[in-house]
Amino acid sequence: MKLELDGKAAIVTGGTRGIGRATVLRLLAEGTSVLVCARGTEGLEEIARDASGGRVVTCQADLRNLHDIRTVAARCVAEFGRIDILINNAGSARPGRLHELSDQAWNEDYSLKFFGYVRMVREVLPRMKRQLAGVIINNIGMFGLLPTASYLTGGSADAALMHFTKAIADEGAPYGVRSIGINPGPIDTPRYRLFAMPKDAPSEAEAERLYQATLRASTPLGRPGKPEEVADLIAFLASPRAAFISGTSIAIDGGRTFGGLMN
Repeated sequence: MKLELDGKAAIVTGGTRGIGRATVLRLLAEGTSVLVCARGTEGLEEIARDASGGRVVTCQADLRNLHDIRTVAARCVAEFGRIDILINNAGSARPGRLHELSDQAWNEDYSLKFFGYVRMVREVLPRMKRQLAGVIINNIGMFGLLPTASYLTGGSADAALMHFTKAIADEGAPYGVRSIGINPGPIDTPRYRLFAMPKDAPSEAEAERLYQATLRASTPLGRPGKPEEVADLIAFLASPRAAFISGTSIAIDGGRTFGGLMN
């Protein structure tokens, strides 16, 4: 299926690892020009090397910083002339129960996981409105659908982002701007490994065995997702082929969630 993304210009935040990296490479393969931003320079240098042949520009940015966000948007316009697609992907939050999380922890996690997305949308949406076209895709996560006592900051931010995604879709609709959320479940990325790898296993071999068992049990399909599978969904949603999809959040989780509940 031709996705008709050739000649489009996209921003991918957090685009050097996991889902973000896979998304950058998928969009480039479709002929999209991509500005990749992330905090670390090493990852940006690596994605620039791996994307040789595609039109990619890298920009170091901390999305907790409004100046950096404005720089990212301005750089995309300077390089490509427009912003057609925004993929909000740079966001993470620490695990923790209520008594373990200070006000500072809440503020730090929301500053990146929630407000980083909000600030980025606030910067690009007026440009998309003037173009009378644009697509915003927020990589949210599944814990807005699966509340858990041990992931309070991230899960509540996920729920807030689902609301935000629908609200932005309503605001953008008269201007031809779509807004969509995705809710990935367990995806086999370095970050998922960091969270799921047993910390108290007697040996590295046993830790790896337990981790692989966790992966198999993580979804009804008996395996985790691959970053490339999420990237395929993102590319489709960003394309004109998905022109009637907006204001919703789509789970890609191997059947783990159903109607907001765990199977």
